[in-house]
Amino acid sequence: MNIKSLLLGSAAALVAVSGARAADAVVVAEPEPVEYVRVCDVYGAGFFYIPGTENCLKIGGYVRYQMNYNDLDWTETDVGPHDYRFWKLARFAPSFDVRSETEWGTLRAFAEVEFDWNSYTWNAANVGTGAAQSTNLNHAFIELTQSNGTLRIGKGNTPYARFLGYGNGNGPFVGSYGFRNSGEVSYTFHGGAGFSAVIAAIESPTGLFEPAVEVGARVSQGWGTVGAMLAYDTPANAWSAKAVARVNMAPFSAGVHVFYSNAVNAYTVDGASRWSVLGHAKVDFNDTFAVAASAQWFDRNLVGGANRYQFIGAIDWKPVRDLRIRPELRYTTGTKAVEAAIRFDRSF
Repeated sequence: MNIKSLLLGSAAALVAVSGARAADAVVVAEPEPVEYVRVCDVYGAGFFYIPGTENCLKIGGYVRYQMNYNDLDWTETDVGPHDYRFWKLARFAPSFDVRSETEWGTLRAFAEVEFDWNSYTWNAANVGTGAAQSTNLNHAFIELTQSNGTLRIGKGNTPYARFLGYGNGNGPFVGSYGFRNSGEVSYTFHGGAGFSAVIAAIESPTGLFEPAVEVGARVSQGWGTVGAMLAYDTPANAWSAKAVARVNMAPFSAGVHVFYSNAVNAYTVDGASRWSVLGHAKVDFNDTFAVAASAQWFDRNLVGGANRYQFIGAIDWKPVRDLRIRPELRYTTGTKAVEAAIRFDRSF
């Protein structure tokens, strides 16, 4: 009987405690406020407000895979028994564009990083060194834009390369046009009737305060653009210039570039030519398929070389949205170099 009484008493106590707990009020924590991402359509598609700020951010970039072939007459450099090279490039290039309105105007920061893998590389003596990976900060600059102009400070493709357009297009082979990527402080003036002008101080690779100077002007209309650029390379005490005309009469577009250097400097076309002329044309058959061709002449007399030509043919195919496939072929006289590449770009 004592054991039975003990069991019954324990059961009663357990029921009483359980009932008391069930009667207690249930406390539910207040949910944290949620700030949903808002679309920012002030600067175009793809921008959104960074939560808690008035900064608009766009994340973009591309993934690239490219297969390359060349026959550069390797017997001249005596690098081995094979007279050709075949290698691949893989690249991931994310970009970040942040903009906001301030009392001084539109404040922008832009950055793009290139993460590259090459299946084959060469040393200075053109001897193969196998696969390699690399990272390159391609762009990192800050801009302040007002109604009459844009001030830029940072690293990127300099105005001499970008202001009048990039050679013959955006493909594996773009011709030689004085491309340079470096630090800069520049101001671009936006005038009426399509007129704009730029002046820039470009960082020198010497480690000394001796910046190069770039100046230029252009007029842009519905039919195309025309403009000129002048660059003075301070360390080399030499200068280069170019004049560019482009026409766009859909589905046809074309351009002519004329280059001059008084001596070898960082802007010299082909690194050797006093004079050079580049011509290119493109036909867009529809929104997804186009063909392009270009030719460039080099006099190369700054180094005592013989004149030469380069011819490029390309197909530009966009089978689906954000996917671009571009095979190209280039031939250079004199060296009799044959080069080919096919590029796959998936942008986002």
